[in-house]
Amino acid sequence: MLETFTDLKIDHLKPNMKFLKDIQEIQLTPQTVIQLKVDGEFNLLVYDRNDETFTINKWGRKRKDFPALNELINALNQTPIQKAEFLCELYAKTGDKPLKLPDFIHLVKSDNPEDHLKIHIGIWDWIKTDGHEVNQPYEWKYQELQEIFKNCTHVNVLPFFKPNNHAEIQTLWKIYVEGQSYEGFVIRNNHEIFKLKPHGDIDVVVIAINKQSSYGKKNLFSQQMVTSLHVALMNDKGEFIEIGDFASGIDAQLRKALWKLMEYKIAEDDKHVWIKPFLIAQIEYTDLFPSKNKVYKLTSEGYKKIGETNLIRLRHPRLIRFRPDKNPVPNDISIRQIPTKYLIEVNTNG
Repeated sequence: MLETFTDLKIDHLKPNMKFLKDIQEIQLTPQTVIQLKVDGEFNLLVYDRNDETFTINKWGRKRKDFPALNELINALNQTPIQKAEFLCELYAKTGDKPLKLPDFIHLVKSDNPEDHLKIHIGIWDWIKTDGHEVNQPYEWKYQELQEIFKNCTHVNVLPFFKPNNHAEIQTLWKIYVEGQSYEGFVIRNNHEIFKLKPHGDIDVVVIAINKQSSYGKKNLFSQQMVTSLHVALMNDKGEFIEIGDFASGIDAQLRKALWKLMEYKIAEDDKHVWIKPFLIAQIEYTDLFPSKNKVYKLTSEGYKKIGETNLIRLRHPRLIRFRPDKNPVPNDISIRQIPTKYLIEVNTNG
């Protein structure tokens, strides 16, 4: 796999999808297409028969010459298409089950060519062919692409369905999301796009402001705006166990309002402004995964690290609301909020 970096930006190509909470919220029309969602990395894929073919992610990482991409090139070379652009997910897969994003990141960074054989291309939109926009219904796009890539093992249109009723959708959910570890559904109704993922929620305490913006955004901290927060749970001893950060759900207006948290500063380092533990947030997540977590004790000088423990981190955390009715005490922000099945997994792996 060859990797370089480019200034080309692709954020504008990623559709804004509205969140749905439940299958019953899906509005079924004759145009409704439901597609499986994988936990991968959003990429633009550019094919040019007479020049270079590559993928590029939102951080400008440009990749060429890996098994899945070479397979795609061979398939498109058998068609009249000279140039094309697709939106896709690069993701990891073993057998019929897609893996999680951390697995993909590990494999794509590996120097072992065998690891790159586990990387797949899942196409979910066809945006240009030979300089012209592809303004066709999604069902047409997917059927055409399925035919082009029918003999491929590492390139596919992410599985899609035309359900007749909500009972069918519920069955598909059990088979693919619960049974095969797909991340959820993307629902397309004409020009509206929605996503539905499994989710849970948890109450956490904010212990620090992150000074660096997340996901490659420009640094807004110097402009007195807060883009992400570092959060923790409490154990029965009243110690703080950090479980990660969240940025999603903090809009432009809230970024400015959260700057008032600087009034509660108790310490500062290169990455964080540590604040008094008073602000409780309800966070939604799509999954939890085992992690090694730092444990802190609050002292007169700030948060003192006293060790580490095996616990969890949140996948795709998103702010729901702040909870002024709750306090930074074990009863309100306890690690006991973590579902038992995840604690069993942590203990088994640890």
